[in-house]
Amino acid sequence: MQRKLCLCLILFIIFLFSSSLTADAFSYYNARAFALGGAYTGIVDDYSAIIYNPAGLAHTGLVGLGLGSSLGGETDNIGEVISGVRKILVDPEKILEIDIEPASIEYGHLTGVRFGTLGAGISFQGRGNIDGSELDLTHYNTFNLGYAYRVLEPFGDVASLSLGFNAKYLEGNHYLYSTDGESVEEEHLPLGNGFGVDFGIMIKLTDIISVGAKVDNVIQPFSNDGNIDYIKGSERVYTVGAGINLPLIGLTATTDLSSIPHASGTAFRAGIEKRFFVGLLALRAGLAQEGPDTRYLTGGLGLNFGPVKADLALGFKNGVWDEPSAVFGIRANF
Repeated sequence: MQRKLCLCLILFIIFLFSSSLTADAFSYYNARAFALGGAYTGIVDDYSAIIYNPAGLAHTGLVGLGLGSSLGGETDNIGEVISGVRKILVDPEKILEIDIEPASIEYGHLTGVRFGTLGAGISFQGRGNIDGSELDLTHYNTFNLGYAYRVLEPFGDVASLSLGFNAKYLEGNHYLYSTDGESVEEEHLPLGNGFGVDFGIMIKLTDIISVGAKVDNVIQPFSNDGNIDYIKGSERVYTVGAGINLPLIGLTATTDLSSIPHASGTAFRAGIEKRFFVGLLALRAGLAQEGPDTRYLTGGLGLNFGPVKADLALGFKNGVWDEPSAVFGIRANF
């Protein structure tokens, strides 16, 4: 019951920040990263480094915190779908009363804090399908603890090297509620759980140029007590990225290359950010080619109030303009 209530709370939080949104979300947790096409490995400088590249914790200031939520799917009425999922998770008998056209939903959330080069966070992600007779939902919880160490201090403005690790506990669950119109069947399947480790590296060649790399799941976290057919969260993923920051003209450009588990080829992601009004406003655009068949066009804006930043991003899958994904976030560095 606690897990169900937690899922409902997460979906409700996302619903507060979202409206009429659809399509898959390939970068769940950070609106700035999403708007930049998901290319964040070489430039991440906030609390979300525990997710994107833990070595970035060495370049984030003294204290930081933030949260980010994303929502996507394929539906004409995301509000109705969110409401229906919430009702069924609280009371499965509600599936007898809900009449929803077949739809999919995909969501993510990260809340994190950072003290110096130590970061911690709780993240969630999930996806599911719902119609008038069935709710099929797969959900993952991850508890993250990251640490970065600056191996080489910069000599003047040149050459700093940082290494980072993210230790995590990951658990997955699958929920299935179905009805024949008279009775309701419930199924809860644990997918597996365990401790894993991600590894990252970041090199600041100069104040302008940085490069980064990350290996997700150097130690793969899932145990074998779940149903292997549903386990999709523990594959090893390799990512390299680079960024160029030109503060005099308020411009940042970034790119990533990432492996795609169980598929040939790589994902290519690139983004650009232009800052205006002494950095108070940032406009962003990005492109992501996720394998041969999936492409995202992304964009967003950021409002910067000193150390506090608010970000909003939209992404469009394969040119479907009326079905965007959305990410909202607030972050702060002190």
